[in-house]
Amino acid sequence: MAIQSLLQCVGSSSLLCWAAGLVAFLCFLTSLKKSVCRLPPGPRPLPLIGNLNVVDLKKPFQSLTELSKVYGNVFTVHFGPRKAVVLAGYETIKDALLNHAEEFGERAEIPIFRKMTQGNGIAFSHGEMWKAMRRFTLSTLRDFGMGRRTIEIRILEEVNSLIKYFDSYHGKPFDTKMILNNAVSNVICSILFGERFEYDDPVFLTLLKLINENTKLLGSPMVLLYNFYPSLGFLSGASKTVLQNVSELNAFLQKLFQEHKEEFNENNLTGFVDAFLMKQQQESKKPHTAFSNGNLLFSTLDLFAAGTETTSTTVRWGLLLMMKYPEIQRKIQEEMNHVIEPGELPKLEDRKKMPYTDAVIHEIQRFANIVPMGVSRSTPTDVNFQGYVIPKGTEIIPLLTSALNDELHWKTPDQFNPSHFLDADGNFIRREAFIPFSIGRRACVGEGLAKMELFLFFAGLLRKFVFQPPPGVDRSDLDLTADVGFTLNPMPHLVCAVPYEWSTIINRLLIQTSASGIRGWSMQYLFRYSTNLNKNRVLVAIAESKQKASWQKLNSATAFLLLLTPRKQIITRKMSFFISFISDPTLVCLLCAAVLLAVLYFSTGYKNSAFKFPPGPTPLPIIGNLHLVDLRRQDKSLMKLAEKYGPIFTLHFGFQKVVVLTGYEVVREALVNYTEEFVDRPSIPIFDQIQNGNGLFFSIGERWRTTRRFTVSSMRNLGMGKKMIEGRIFEELHFLIEMIKSFKGEPFSLPSFNCAPINITFTMLFGDRFDYKDPTFLTLLKLIDEVMILLGSPYLNYFNFYPFLGFLFKTHKIMLGKIEDVRVILRQYMKASREDINENSVRSYIDALIFKQQEEKNKKDSLFHDDNLIASILDLVMAGTETIATTLQWAILLMMKYPEIQKKVQEEIGRTVKAGSWATYEDRKNMPYTNAVLHEVQRFITLLPHVPRCTAVDTHFRGYFLPKGIIVIPSLTSVLLDKTQWETPHQFNPNHFLDAEGNFVKREAFLPFSTGRRNCIGESLAKMELFVFFVGLLQTFTFQPQPGVSESDLDLTVPQTTFTLRPQPQATCAVLRE
Repeated sequence: MAIQSLLQCVGSSSLLCWAAGLVAFLCFLTSLKKSVCRLPPGPRPLPLIGNLNVVDLKKPFQSLTELSKVYGNVFTVHFGPRKAVVLAGYETIKDALLNHAEEFGERAEIPIFRKMTQGNGIAFSHGEMWKAMRRFTLSTLRDFGMGRRTIEIRILEEVNSLIKYFDSYHGKPFDTKMILNNAVSNVICSILFGERFEYDDPVFLTLLKLINENTKLLGSPMVLLYNFYPSLGFLSGASKTVLQNVSELNAFLQKLFQEHKEEFNENNLTGFVDAFLMKQQQESKKPHTAFSNGNLLFSTLDLFAAGTETTSTTVRWGLLLMMKYPEIQRKIQEEMNHVIEPGELPKLEDRKKMPYTDAVIHEIQRFANIVPMGVSRSTPTDVNFQGYVIPKGTEIIPLLTSALNDELHWKTPDQFNPSHFLDADGNFIRREAFIPFSIGRRACVGEGLAKMELFLFFAGLLRKFVFQPPPGVDRSDLDLTADVGFTLNPMPHLVCAVPYEWSTIINRLLIQTSASGIRGWSMQYLFRYSTNLNKNRVLVAIAESKQKASWQKLNSATAFLLLLTPRKQIITRKMSFFISFISDPTLVCLLCAAVLLAVLYFSTGYKNSAFKFPPGPTPLPIIGNLHLVDLRRQDKSLMKLAEKYGPIFTLHFGFQKVVVLTGYEVVREALVNYTEEFVDRPSIPIFDQIQNGNGLFFSIGERWRTTRRFTVSSMRNLGMGKKMIEGRIFEELHFLIEMIKSFKGEPFSLPSFNCAPINITFTMLFGDRFDYKDPTFLTLLKLIDEVMILLGSPYLNYFNFYPFLGFLFKTHKIMLGKIEDVRVILRQYMKASREDINENSVRSYIDALIFKQQEEKNKKDSLFHDDNLIASILDLVMAGTETIATTLQWAILLMMKYPEIQKKVQEEIGRTVKAGSWATYEDRKNMPYTNAVLHEVQRFITLLPHVPRCTAVDTHFRGYFLPKGIIVIPSLTSVLLDKTQWETPHQFNPNHFLDAEGNFVKREAFLPFSTGRRNCIGESLAKMELFVFFVGLLQTFTFQPQPGVSESDLDLTVPQTTFTLRPQPQATCAVLRE
């Protein structure tokens, strides 16, 4: 009322005077502040956007470098409303970060990092917390080997593993990004966790993928804009993805922390995490200790991410530059020949004797310039610096790229020139402007480790290989432009790693034969890419041709060697499929109806000359190559075709063109090294009709990523891979044993074992187990069984190949009806969950989905709609029941077939497990033979021969160029039966997983759960169930064939044709053990 009265008394002119006075007063206050704080000059900011009109957000470091030429080495720039002072040139950066270390020693508040870490960790913490974390981290890293011989041994072990991986390509092109990430990350993992990961470990690969994605996104324009305008963060999908990825990384680390807490022994600290946990215990009574769970999490994550990305990226730059400048690569290898003993790898002590190599590594770091803007600092107080007064809290950008390219310190800053680090006599010299790790109080804590890794990885690889561009790529074509992210990565590229010893021999022969007119490039091509040939025979042929000094003779020798290459010739082709096809009246009608389409398809074909497909059999009109494929055992047909056309070939299923990948090396390379390119699922007509693009297994893009992330997280929360679910498995084992006892040693069918593993899946999905005689349970089992049989039907394959003729088929219609019956049951459970939902008691996957749906009910584009919920549950009902249950059937059948193996397993159980106790999943570490048998069961049965992928983008792979959307079949059967990986691939042989002393050994080619980003999400649950059920059953019973059936009568050779490969219907007798 008082304000209203005042306004009534004051006229409009007076109000204007009051407003003008207020503005003048504010301007006066601002001028006072400016008189106190004199900021450096800079471009005039525009309203709202500041200086974003003159900054390229894709490469802001380049824009800032250009601005420094106009405004000097200290200038102010406005990123929207965010003000920053930029330091350019080595002298300016050194003055600020060394001479004024305290004044420029804080970390800037960057919204995305604040949101990620909540101020915890090493890289983005402040004040006393940062000091405590940095001191502890430096001390602990030294204790666990940083800068010492102990960590050098670990790095050299990883270099050896990396060399084996490179060597497996036999000189063929491959991408080094993921494998270098794996190797370098394993070094920091050994310090953090005391263990390394296998290169094909799916969880490890997922973590590295998340780190790579975040590294890319953190330097993207959208995340930068989020940092400038955090209040508009709801518009930034990129920042949300970053935070989701961090959440997944955190979930993994929390699981590791829990394992370390459970196994903690202060007298045996395995790494940084254990040291932190001990420090946490020591300071548990302090009210404000810095050793919180948050700091444990983000300190570990800081070291894990930074220790992986920067070093591996630098090594990738190094290999690319060696391909670009082969004369530099040759000089390094010549230097190593003088210093390193034959057959040995370079050691850290050798670095002082290798000045040229050391200079090249330093120049790689300078030239690659992978963190061009450093990480922003801020001023903790008002700072007087070079005539300017910079206010407290101002963001400071030390432009490291300006120091690494400072014309005052480098003769040729824009060129790759190792001479920058050599004196006139070829001795290595240090350069003070070399600051890739930054300087001052906030310099990289892992600098010592990174320098060791760079030398040992880079020199070790060049000791063993000569790196060359792929065939058809000239070194002048190699692109040194950086792919921008938070760090500067090389553009995607392939390398050929040719063994150095062979390359040396070939080069000598080339020199000797050049005078004879022999075309050297042909010999190199023969040697490098005819990997099926015996290298000794190649060299003998070349040497003999050289002595005869005849190009024609060399061609003859080469041709002869190629003819000697082992290749199985297919003499006859089975025509049974074609005969059955044309004898069926319905299918004859299909032939007639499809002729016009077939003529059109095969007359046009895939005419785009930009794409290059692998070889394959010539397709026939309409049926393509179906006459060569047994649709009941596609996996065997594909392996036979691979013998003729190689590990990568093209096949036509009717009108569908597919690319088939066979053998461990090819499948692993595609699904692990090219995980993004081969991550999508193709459109398969029957699954399109069932799921309509929803669910876990046949969705793509953001829908798949979101649903998968949610499912993995929910399953972990419900106990997957944890002891709480192990308790449920023991409970179910009890019910299974009681059921088997009821047969009193009489024969019963193998599918009877299905009840227990299926109940575990249902417990997680529905929150409760079923009685084995429950009508709903029995109905679901029957429906699942029928759907799996129909999915393996050849007629369903016909529908997938010719969906436009679906009105003539019945199989898919029958199956859709049965799927709908399953959906009716699932909807009933969803309805019950909605009526009884309690956010404090999420008992099942359905509960978690319903709760998430309610959380996002106001979200316009939420992916948690009913169709996706039903589809996701349906996927888990089908996959989570069929695979584990069928594997258990096979395991019991194989024990009946090989009673001596069953006996050895039972003897090991007797030695390991106390009488009256069940074997826990942890006991598998003490039961190598049992563990080997279970792994061999999964390998031998090749349960799921393949699930198709498709290319998410146009893809270069092993010399071929595949268009986006092409169907790709990675044959898991060919991996699990790969003759190059398994001594007796077609025999059941547990020794595949045992060393000479009987210890369990992991095998890289063991991929029953697939690999890469589409690997089975229930892998950890499946492994635990199989072990507990299998051991518990053999602990209690001895399984024998039914009377009148001998072990030799048991049929392992022709599994049933369902979606998975089931054993033929057979019975067993369970004899109760003493």
